[in-house]
Amino acid sequence: MAREELKTIEGWHKSGCNSWDEYCKPGDMVDQGVADYFLDILPPRTMTRDYFQVGEPHSHAINPKTMKNCGTYATFAVRGKEIWEYCGNCFPHMCVDVEKFKKRDSVQAFLHETYKLVCGIAQAPRPHIFCKDGFEMSVQAGDGLYCEPRVNLESGEYATCEVGYPSQKEELLMSYIEDPTEPTKAVYPYVPVEVIEQVIEKHGGWFDARIPFA
Repeated sequence: MAREELKTIEGWHKSGCNSWDEYCKPGDMVDQGVADYFLDILPPRTMTRDYFQVGEPHSHAINPKTMKNCGTYATFAVRGKEIWEYCGNCFPHMCVDVEKFKKRDSVQAFLHETYKLVCGIAQAPRPHIFCKDGFEMSVQAGDGLYCEPRVNLESGEYATCEVGYPSQKEELLMSYIEDPTEPTKAVYPYVPVEVIEQVIEKHGGWFDARIPFA
């Protein structure tokens, strides 16, 4: 990756943006100077060989894993030598921006909003869909995946999608399973979007991480 494509602290200061999140968006690549800057602010909340999270919460939201109010933290993941990806403000031990956990109008809207090509070719893995009762599943679509049509569509207008790794056995999906012996570890090819919508509705609808205000 060319250095001019990386976000930097110097670039932030010169941009005139009032905040880091105004300058740098989830998915943007940053240089080592950015990582050092945020590591020097406070001891990290989480630090592994693959990513770190800034020590102070950026905001709070409802964590889909615990269903409780939880802090979110600026998160940076290693993507190369002295190159990091800004993942956004994420829950502890997660690298998915909190804005991904929100109510959508439909599966098509979800597929449209999570459309992102890597190197202009392959669809980036989409975050899991979480439901209000804690159920979650992977729903993917794009070139080379088990969906119809098998192409990358920014519109999200797919007839079927590739479902995978539901958090529990779901009878509405079982007729599409590849390996019925392990329902929670299996892939479910070419599941009609209408069936996916039924699964979401069955489990209480879309999970929304935003904290409701009285």
